[in-house]
This record gives sequence, C-alpha cells and structure tokens, in this order.
Amino acid sequence: DGEKELEKLSAPEIYVLDRNTNIGYACFENDSEIVAQVARIFPVFFILVAALVCMTTMSRMVEEQRTQIGVLKALGYSEGTVMGKFMFYSGSAALIGCILGYFGGTFLFPKVIWKTYELMYLKLPMPYLFDTKLALIALAVSLICSVGTTWFSCRLELSETSAGLMRPKAPKAGKRVLLENVGFIWKRLKFLHKVSIRNIFRYKKRLFMMILGIGGCTALLVTGFGLKDSIAGFADTQYGEIEVADASASLKNIDGELPEALSSLLDENTTDYRLMYTGSWDLLYGKKVKSVTVNAVDSFDGLEKYYVLRDMEGNALSAPAEGEAVVSHSIAERYNVKKGGTIKLRDENMRELNVKVSGIFENHVYNVVFMGSSTMEKQLGEKTATNFALLNFNDGADIYKTSAVLSKNGNITTVVLFGDLKERLSKMMSSLDYIVLIVIICAAGLAFIVLYNLTNINITERVREIATIKVLGFFRRETSSYVLRENLALTAFGTAVGLGLGILVHRFVMAQIRVDLVDFSVKVLPKSFLYSVLLTFLFNFIVDLFMELKLEKINMAESLKSIE
Repeated sequence: DGEKELEKLSAPEIYVLDRNTNIGYACFENDSEIVAQVARIFPVFFILVAALVCMTTMSRMVEEQRTQIGVLKALGYSEGTVMGKFMFYSGSAALIGCILGYFGGTFLFPKVIWKTYELMYLKLPMPYLFDTKLALIALAVSLICSVGTTWFSCRLELSETSAGLMRPKAPKAGKRVLLENVGFIWKRLKFLHKVSIRNIFRYKKRLFMMILGIGGCTALLVTGFGLKDSIAGFADTQYGEIEVADASASLKNIDGELPEALSSLLDENTTDYRLMYTGSWDLLYGKKVKSVTVNAVDSFDGLEKYYVLRDMEGNALSAPAEGEAVVSHSIAERYNVKKGGTIKLRDENMRELNVKVSGIFENHVYNVVFMGSSTMEKQLGEKTATNFALLNFNDGADIYKTSAVLSKNGNITTVVLFGDLKERLSKMMSSLDYIVLIVIICAAGLAFIVLYNLTNINITERVREIATIKVLGFFRRETSSYVLRENLALTAFGTAVGLGLGILVHRFVMAQIRVDLVDFSVKVLPKSFLYSVLLTFLFNFIVDLFMELKLEKINMAESLKSIE
C-alpha cells in the first residue's frame, strides 16, 4: 500500500502551457501586429497621393512648356525625343526620391518604433535589413507614377500641331453650377463667394485631387487616434471597471470547508473575498479546439464587488441558470458563439460540459466562461473543488505586504495584484503614442504636399486673373481670401469624406489585429474626430500662410503683358 501511495505522490499533474498563454508575449505579438497592419494601409494612401501629385505637377509642367514643345516639334524633333526629355526629368526625380525615401523610411521608422518597444521589453539589437523585393516594388511604383503620368500628359500635348502648341492654351470655360438653381441661397451669396463656388467646380481635376488628398490625410488621423482609443484604454477598463477586485489568489484544490488557518488569514487581511473554481478547458468548435478559462461560482449574488458581468453596451447581465453559462465577447466573436446557442467544453481528463449560452459579457483579457457550480456538479457528477479566490484588501493596507503575508500560507500558490497587471499592460500600450505620432507626421506631410502643390498650380494657372483683381484695387487680405477661400471649402469637403473613410480604415485595421488573449473595443472617441478635423485645418492654415507670400509677390505689369 505504501508503494502505491508513493506512486500517486510521485506522479504530478503536468500542464503544458505554450508561449501564447503568457500575457507579456501576447502583448508583444499584439504590438507587432498593430505595426504590421498600419504598414499595410499606409502605402496605399501614399502611392495614391504620389500618383496624384506627379500627375498634377507634370501636367502643369508640360502645359507651361507648350511653346517650347511647339518650337522643338517645328524644328523637326521627333515626338519620342521631346517626350524623352520630360520623362527623363520626372524619372530622375522619382529615382532620387525613391532612394532617399527607401533608406530614410526603412532606417528611421523601425528605429523610432523599436526605441519605444525597448522601454517595455528587453533591450535587443535590431539589425538593418535590406529588402530587395520591397526596394524594387517601391522603385517600380515611383517610376510608374512619375514617368507614366508624364507620358500621358505629353501624349495629349504632342497630338496638337506645332502652331497650336506655340499659342497659349485658352483658359477653362466657366460653367453654371447646381447651386445656381437654388434661387433663395444663390441670391443671398456675395459676388466673390459666387465666383469662388464657380471656380471650385470649374477645375474638376483639382477638386477631385484635393478631396482625395485631404480626405486621405483626415482618414489617417482618424485611424491613428482611433487605434489609441481602441487599444490604449483596455487595461483601465479591464482592471478598473470589470475585474474590480484588488487581487486574486490561486489555492491548492480544497474540497469542502476552508482550512482554519487559511480562513482566519483571509478574514484578517481582506474586507471580503469570494471563493470559486477556475480551470483551463478546451472549447470545441467545428473540428478545432481553443483553450478558455472556466469559472464556476456557488452564487452570482454580490459577484459585482469582484467581477462585473455586463454586456458590450454596459448593461448588467442576468445570472445564468442551471445548465447555462455566460461567455466573454472574444469567444462569441471569434468562435461564432451566439446567445441561445450551446457550447461544448472538455478538460484534460476528457470530462465534458454542454451548456447553453445565456449571455455575452464584456471582457478584454483572456477568454472566459462563467457558470454556476451546480451546473458543473450536475454534469460531472462530482463536487466542484475550490481553487481560486478573488480578494478585496482592507482599506489603507499595504497591498504588497498583504500579498507577501498571504503567499506564505501553504494553501495559497500565487497572489496576483490587479493594480500591477493594469500598470504593466498600460505601459506596454504606451508604445502606441509613438505610432500615433508617426501617423500624424505622415498625415501632415500628405496634407502639405497636396495643399501646397495644388494651390501653387491654382495660382500659377490664374496669375493673369489675380494680377487683374490686384490692379482693380483689391487689398492684400481680399486678394488672398479670393483665392484661398476655395482651399478652405475644398478642405472642408475633403475632411468630411476623410471622417467617413477613416472610420472604415480604422475598422479594417482593428479587424486585422487579432491576439488570442486580448479583446479590444473597436471605437473612435468624439475628441479623436475633433482632433483630426482641427489638425487638417491647421495644416491648411499653414499652407495658406506660405501662399499669401506668393500672391503678394505677383508682379502685375509682368503678368498682364500681352502673350502675343
């Protein structure tokens, strides 16, 4: 008998936990995934904007050089030679930009992001990696955007005769706009406001490009701020609003009454505590299995002092009846578990539980199932052991000292302080601030390039018109508002489009960030929309200041000289 007892004692229970069950690893994986998803979205915006900027710049340049193209054509130069001159110019600009951008981007951005990761994780060296495939893709995209648009612009111009090219291009004809049909609004508008509205719709290409460029800028800002809103606060919500207990204690399996020493120790060091069962079970779905934490409590009365069971809208959940359970939102969303459906759970001893889902509760860390102890006991045919306690410490007590005192008891294996967990997770998520900052800097760059380029082209195209109104006696402020009022209106249009686009992009990025142990709320706070709008208009204001100087420098006599 003694030998049999010895065999039982020397055969310990073994649990194999892979690295995904470590919250630190899960958070690191999550941080990396955020960067990966943002990196998938960003290039699309910037490639589109690069194509737009190249198209407008080269179209403008070719139009400005019409006379020279006409002369070269008249002198007998072939269309290929003339076109090659412009294509070489735009191609060389693309090549230089690509080289500088590739090495700058691949060296600088990873360095900034890795610096923030070093604050939270281990200080590990990050070797520079030259990705040939990425470099070739970047070069191909740059050349297609610049050389392709140049070829397209030149082709249109070269289709004209030499004599036609040597004459200046007729300005774009003005057209009536839809708003003119709404008499009670149109009649109340000032004359200069009417001119601005007509000009906005007169240059369709500029209208489209401004809306797309500014919309892209606002969408990037909304996505950046939205990432922070959705992810940064999950630790505060989890350990400030859901798991509201001060700590948890893992106990050795206790059947029946608590040992006297443990009971008096808990009474002395806590204001109240809740005993329960917790265990790792496999959720069987389809042909797959997923590890979940199953919690079983004797009663749900008063559980809100330790763990608040509420739905995603914040309403309190009804306690599950016998044969029922409530599951965390992550389980419902990822494994297609619906309220009213049934789930099958199995433990390491191949015991099975079949329970009906009576509700879905908000929870952000780990996949959790709550049920009554009676449900478990009835289905397994044995008493549920107590192996876990949620604790609320005495007011004003030193939580670390209390934790040390509790840990010395032989029945307590570990004590976890939720405050520490909250702080650790919040620190891990602070790296997001830098990612959001990079997003804002990139969005600012995008807005400046689009606004500056298109406003510059707008002024260059209308230099005779602007010189005319200056001669007519318009003051500096009147001249600038005459031209830049259009910018303001187009920025407003672009921002409105960008807010909608930003919500979609943010949802897409959040849908890609799937980490098994963490469940994020997909949300963009109202203040983030406000910041995105204000920053977009701030970028517009800064560009307008530069453009006012350009308007001031327009030489009236030079601009109004006869082209003939």
